[in-house]
Amino acid sequence: MEQQLALFLNLLIDGISTGCLYALIAIGFSLLWWLADIVHLAHGGVIIAAGYAGHVLISRFAAPLWAACGVALVIAVVLGLSIQRGAYQKLRSQGTGEMGMLTASLGVLICMEYGLAIAFGPEGIQLDAGSARTPLLAGSGLVVDAYTVAVIATTAATFIALIVLMRVTQFGKNMRAVAENHDLANVVGIRVNRVVLGASMLASAVGVPAAVVFLYGRGLQPSDAIHIVLTAAIVAIFGGRGSIIGALIAGLFIGVAESVMVWFFDAGWREAITFSLLYVLLLVRPEGLLGKSPR
Repeated sequence: MEQQLALFLNLLIDGISTGCLYALIAIGFSLLWWLADIVHLAHGGVIIAAGYAGHVLISRFAAPLWAACGVALVIAVVLGLSIQRGAYQKLRSQGTGEMGMLTASLGVLICMEYGLAIAFGPEGIQLDAGSARTPLLAGSGLVVDAYTVAVIATTAATFIALIVLMRVTQFGKNMRAVAENHDLANVVGIRVNRVVLGASMLASAVGVPAAVVFLYGRGLQPSDAIHIVLTAAIVAIFGGRGSIIGALIAGLFIGVAESVMVWFFDAGWREAITFSLLYVLLLVRPEGLLGKSPR
């Protein structure tokens, strides 16, 4: 009985850690979807690129983690800004429809994926977490280590910072105004394009913690980009458009559900469980857990 309880608790801990990663992946995707009606598929490529930048600094130049994160942050922000200005903004100014924007975003994602594969190879990268993987509660049967604690703490800090930014700062208030009504925001003097550019940079920046978690966890390879953005889309839809808390709750819910379901089913059913949960939720609540009705 004690072994079964320990196994269940370990699955729960693993699910929370995975859910935090899902939430970190999804929040940047969700921000642009909510603010600018952009299905930002290239978000997966930005996360992968940030991860590779951090890996190069740490593995080849022995840079400390904080410096590698700083460089990865700059790379991610520059990429987010470039994609917004070079692709989305220009296409929208020419009256490109939703399918055209979606196709362009997919094209950018594919170009980034193949570019990284050509530059670094398709094999993938990973960093050793070392002593951070040593259980903190030795002898208890619980697999709780410093890495898991760091993932949870980083997720909490990221989401608290986003909530404060949205509710307290002028930029956050401008973002909410643009999301509610682009035309009205423009009339009252808000520079909509500038706000969207800032949101693109922010969306890319909040993907950097996810890239670092990947590096020290399951690793990264260029072909992961499409899977990352698919996961981000599922979590964003599940949590609801326009809800930061919804993305966090959805990520944790899906992560825990996928992990705990191993108690009852084979691990190969993980994706089936995820899509089944999403389907049921959309039948009951089409706008997601905490989402707002479309404007």
